[in-house]
Amino acid sequence: MKIAILTDSCSGMNQKESSEWGIYYLPLQIVCQEAQYLDGISIELQELYELLRKGEQMTTSMPPIALIDSTLDQIKADGYDTIICVPITSGLSSTASMIGATAKEKGLNLYIVDCFSTCYLQCYLAQCAKRLADQGLDAETIVARLQASIASSNTLIIPDDLQHLKKGGRLTPMAAALGGLLKIKPILQLNQSCEGKIDVYDKVRTMAKAQGKAIDTFVQEHVGEDYILSCLHTDAMSEGLLLQEKMKAALPHCKIYFGYIGAVISVHTGIGCLGIQYIKRVEGCE
Repeated sequence: MKIAILTDSCSGMNQKESSEWGIYYLPLQIVCQEAQYLDGISIELQELYELLRKGEQMTTSMPPIALIDSTLDQIKADGYDTIICVPITSGLSSTASMIGATAKEKGLNLYIVDCFSTCYLQCYLAQCAKRLADQGLDAETIVARLQASIASSNTLIIPDDLQHLKKGGRLTPMAAALGGLLKIKPILQLNQSCEGKIDVYDKVRTMAKAQGKAIDTFVQEHVGEDYILSCLHTDAMSEGLLLQEKMKAALPHCKIYFGYIGAVISVHTGIGCLGIQYIKRVEGCE
């Protein structure tokens, strides 16, 4: 059994970074007016942020079907008979189902690992899958270890406003209803309990209170040194750094990754969004 690892651009990796890891990569698409971009290939993150700041209306979609087809053909040509795929959660995109249908047509043995999230959590799992495959573990063992960590994970999102998420249809009805309320700073969640769909976790009055509540949640869920954390932002560096410092103070024994929310996800969150994630370390990837 020769195992290939496949992920998509919502992981936050671009094509170059994915290639350096030896991970196969599928870019989702961003559409702005008449232009179509391949995330991580034909548009850079800062270019996307500039379009958002200009108020451009954008949509996103799964990777081009022809590109999914050619990527799986390449995997097969490279001598792999098994794929472990860590895509954006199926609660937010049909990417996983299209990969599954294409792999079946080509007779490839495919394991789809639903992370019930995206961004750095998705990236971490894909990278761990690659490390474990390089150690010679079989696909069933790798998938079981990833799923065990996913069961101890969470993503909390603090958008500056809900309009982008509401327009994109990525919210549950209850979360969307908050978009009409004034002076409310919602904390949204994305995890296994809500089946990878964005739902309301709590509602507070200020960004500072939202950050405090999100961090308190991680503390109450007994996140410790055997967990990986991320602190992410959509072009909100100063706010993101402040949140990271608060996380370090509350969870001093945890490793915290700091970075940007990727392009496709940023289209739906808008500028100024903050996100924090935790996941239990994958066994064998310490």
